[in-house]
Amino acid sequence: MKIEEIKDKIPVSFYKLLKEDIKIDELRPAQEKAIRKGLFENKNLLVCSATGSGKTLVAELQAIKTILERRGKVVYTVPLKALANEKYKDFKSKYEKLGIKIAISIGDIENKEPYLENYDLIICSNEKLDSLIRLGAEWITKVRVLIIDEIHLLDSADRGPTLEILITIFRKLVSDIQIIALSATIGNPDELGEWLNASLVEDSWRPVRLYQGILLNNNIDFFREKEELRLMQENPDSVINLVLDTVKNKRQSLVFVNTRKSTEVLAEKLSKVTEKYLTNDEKEKLNKISSDILKALSMPTEQCRKLALCITGGIAYHHSGLVGKQREIIEENFKKGIVKVICNTPTLAAGIEYPTDRVIIRDLKRYTGHGQDWIPVIEYLQFVGRSGRPSYGHSFGEAIVIAKTKTDKETIYNRYILGDPEEIISKLAAEPILRTYLLSLIASDIVNSRNSIFEFFKKTFYAHQFGNLEKLDIIIKKMLDLLEDFGFIIITDEKVNSTVLGKRVSQLYIDPLTANEVIEALKKLHEVKINEFTFLHLICSTLEMRPLFNVSAGEYDIIEENLSFNTENTVIRNNFEHDYYLNIAKTALVLKDWINEKTEQDILEAYNVRPGELNYKLETADWLFYSIEEIAKIVDKENLREEIIHVMKIRKRLKYGIKEELLELVRLRNIGKIRARSLYRAGFKTSGSLKIADPEILSGIVGSAISRSIKEQLGIKVKEKGLEKY
Repeated sequence: MKIEEIKDKIPVSFYKLLKEDIKIDELRPAQEKAIRKGLFENKNLLVCSATGSGKTLVAELQAIKTILERRGKVVYTVPLKALANEKYKDFKSKYEKLGIKIAISIGDIENKEPYLENYDLIICSNEKLDSLIRLGAEWITKVRVLIIDEIHLLDSADRGPTLEILITIFRKLVSDIQIIALSATIGNPDELGEWLNASLVEDSWRPVRLYQGILLNNNIDFFREKEELRLMQENPDSVINLVLDTVKNKRQSLVFVNTRKSTEVLAEKLSKVTEKYLTNDEKEKLNKISSDILKALSMPTEQCRKLALCITGGIAYHHSGLVGKQREIIEENFKKGIVKVICNTPTLAAGIEYPTDRVIIRDLKRYTGHGQDWIPVIEYLQFVGRSGRPSYGHSFGEAIVIAKTKTDKETIYNRYILGDPEEIISKLAAEPILRTYLLSLIASDIVNSRNSIFEFFKKTFYAHQFGNLEKLDIIIKKMLDLLEDFGFIIITDEKVNSTVLGKRVSQLYIDPLTANEVIEALKKLHEVKINEFTFLHLICSTLEMRPLFNVSAGEYDIIEENLSFNTENTVIRNNFEHDYYLNIAKTALVLKDWINEKTEQDILEAYNVRPGELNYKLETADWLFYSIEEIAKIVDKENLREEIIHVMKIRKRLKYGIKEELLELVRLRNIGKIRARSLYRAGFKTSGSLKIADPEILSGIVGSAISRSIKEQLGIKVKEKGLEKY
């Protein structure tokens, strides 16, 4: 279909932009099919087509048309913040010139962000969109098109229920909403399409040809789709030979392995053999990136130095143990073509565009708690979909799996290359999920009676998929009784309403069970000797802190010993399996070390906890401490004043990684952990001592600019000669 054929179906300004700026002459098959199936007639669509086939433009065509013609709002929701950022930059660069106001909302779940009322196209993470509904964002009812990217994640135990509830809420609140759902891989699209009342758009066309192969004994078999490739055997490890072949041919690769440790070990091996294939210019750029990696933390850890060394060879590793800044540096420079190969866990399997010529899959098995199991076909398809991108000018892409034996090769071929993706199964019926979303729906006044609750859940994918709601009804009744016992809802006859406490718990986005445990713990604080470990241990006992840091065999005795020293300080008693209880203690001890000014390197050495893992736990801990503070204010603010102050102090210490003695100093702008400690050691322990300090002495400790800033914040203006009070 030529672009001219839709000229009369979209606004003139939009057509000119597509034709003249974006240079679209012909629509791709999936786009044409979507139009013919009612895209412009506001029909719901489920678009299942290959990576790079133009699914996103299907959504954009109707989104921009709706905004310009109907002045309706459009929400584009995605599972990951990184994907939201990518879409935001892309849409902003293309469509702001049409006068369309574009916003991104992925941050603080406590922020209602009322300014979004004034925007036309809003890109959200699924969780942020859910929190906006809980906080009562009024503009939700003005949304005319809801675009759901990566809808196959309905199958995810973590993210699926949020998405399922979101879709059901929108269909209840906005009767005429148009839903456009996008995915490359769904095993049961007909069933999902029926639930969405959506026309199914399926297409296998891919703008960049993808060749799937299996490597065995340095020979890559592409199964007659392409000529077999024999690798030079430069190394006993066939993965290394494959990466060398990639680098020598000036191509880029993602290498998928199953553990964080494996990414690091493989990257170290590769970096030792790839450097000789780099130009001097490439080496110079990589050295600069290596330096940036070291600067990502104020005090580089051994992991930082290891990663920085790998980078000099054009190789990086990428996993959740890296801090966000390091991941950003790696991703940005891979996109620029400077970093040649990234060894990664599935962290890079989402639909973000990278210039990947070749995907290498070393591990198709993963430890699941019951031994090594094959990963799902749908996950394999996400991996291979990263290879070959038209936006980076690729003429083809390759996805190559490593086999160890002939039997291995045959199994991989039949299971994955010929295999179909698994069916999406609703994960809504789990008790922790239902109690959380029940409270949310009641607190948001989306449902307000037993009947409306059951009617709502009859509209879910779970109900559509399983038909028999007897199991779900039993769990819902049980959860309603539980929420009433917790004091979060009031049931009178058929009416169901949230209490003030229940509404706040829902807004805080924590599990009602966690909130109740916090409330019970607050009541028992008088029974224990309160110190910093009391509250750290409390938050580490919650569901939200999972997965916890596991205790290794070598740590067992020392963690037990530490726990015994703190027994009189813990309000949460040992109601867990012993090993799990030790994991709680270890996680609390890591946080305790952090607020006592241990460095990331200290913690890495003592507990084998990487900086990225620590940062994630610190973010979660901050959220939980804020929740404790808010719950305590409602439960018994007058009698819990000291405890609330204690919680606020620990929260601040977690933010900076400092002892309590530095709290007054870090209140000053531009004064963090290192500067505060330097000032304290020099005898400046309070803001009063800083106010009367000699500026030249302060300059010698923190530099002249920071010294001037400190004085000005304290009401003293520093002149060329001497001081002047404001």
